[in-house]
Parts: sequence; structure tokens; C-alpha cells
Amino acid sequence: MSKLAVHDLAVRYGKLTALAELSFAVAEGERVFISGPNGAGKSSLLAAIAGSVRAAHGRIEMDGDILSGLSPEAIARRGLSMVPEGRRIFAGLTVQENLMVGTGMRRDRGAIADDIAAMFAAFPILAERARAPAGALSGGQQQMLAIARALMTNPKVILVDEPSLGLAPKVVDEVYDRLTGLQDLRGLTMIIVEQSSARAARVGGRMLLMRGGRIIADGDAAGFAARDLLAEAYFGEPA
Repeated sequence: MSKLAVHDLAVRYGKLTALAELSFAVAEGERVFISGPNGAGKSSLLAAIAGSVRAAHGRIEMDGDILSGLSPEAIARRGLSMVPEGRRIFAGLTVQENLMVGTGMRRDRGAIADDIAAMFAAFPILAERARAPAGALSGGQQQMLAIARALMTNPKVILVDEPSLGLAPKVVDEVYDRLTGLQDLRGLTMIIVEQSSARAARVGGRMLLMRGGRIIADGDAAGFAARDLLAEAYFGEPA
């Protein structure tokens, strides 16, 4: 059984079709990048999986249970968490208070202190700035906080939308080092929207290439970097 499966998913905004009969499955512990040009439907796909956008038809399953039609809160309770594009941290709260926001639906209250300690170990800068307002952090530090906050829900599956957006390459390297390290440590299943296919190839994993609301290719991220499929995704025709 797949950890996450999407079957014939369609998402529409009025007359605009964002996703068209899209299907794929993700194995437990797998890292999947979703890449493609602007408007390909990448963020709409993550939003539909997380429940913040309602599908026109199709279904989404996790561990064989149907997520389609559930609220984002109900989906989160089943073990799926999302790091949204733009981070969306609470600027007026401290770093530690932002982390506590991620624990609101947890029942294992006794494990929360250990998990906060684990996040501070993974992201030492957050430990240093624990009592500082989150709005005072740099862009890269805010991205780390957004990832740590999502992990404080204790998820099985994590969706990450554009983690490198607006960050310097060296900072992106650090964010990905922490992200992939935590995936390995916790056995997470991870789906990442990444505009830079070259970045995805360097990090490593599977890649879904999207164009026009459809998946046009599915394979190893590193292998795609040297093939015409990237040009086809971005420009609509082979290079």
C-alpha cells in the first residue's frame, strides 16, 4: 500500500482548470519533488492534498484512508502537515510560541518538550532566538521555523511549498541539509514543490514534472537534469 495516493484529481477555479485528472502514488519514506513552470498547478496540488482547496473530482488517500472532503484540521490530525509558500510564521509571537502553535492538536502532551528540544538541536539558531519575535528572523531562519513548526505536529507526511523561494543559495543549502536530515531521522514521507529542478537534482529523490495541470514525466530527479524533459516542461516542446 502507498503512503499517499492521488487518483484522477481535478481542481478548478471557476472556468480555470488548475489540475486535470492527475494521479500518482508516494511510498513511505520517499522524497518527491514537484517541478515545472509557473502556473503548472504545483501549489494547487499541495493545497488539495492538505485540504485547503477542494477538488472538483478524484480522491486522495493516506494509508488507505480517504482524505478527500476532510477539513485541513482533520487531515492534519491524521498525520499530514504542510509548510506553506511564504512561510506564514506568526511575526508577533516568539520563536518558541510559534513552535507551540504546531502542537495544538496533539494528544501526546508529554512528548512536546522533547520535540521542541529536538527542533532546537536540528536548528540551533532557533534555540538562540527562542524568545525573540519571529518577525525579527531572517528569511532563511523563518523558513527553518516554518519547517520546525510543521514538524511539531508530529506528522507522517510533510508537504513543503517552495522552501528555496527568495533565499540565497548558501541559505538554501542549509535549509535542505536540515530538512533532509530530519526526514531521514524521523522516517518522514516528503513532497516538495521546488521551482529549481537543478536544486532537486542535487538534493536527490524522485521528481514529478508538471505542465498545464498534468504530470508529464515521473522519474529520478538527477536523471531529469540532463534530459530534454525539463525543456519540454518549461517551454512545451523538446529542446
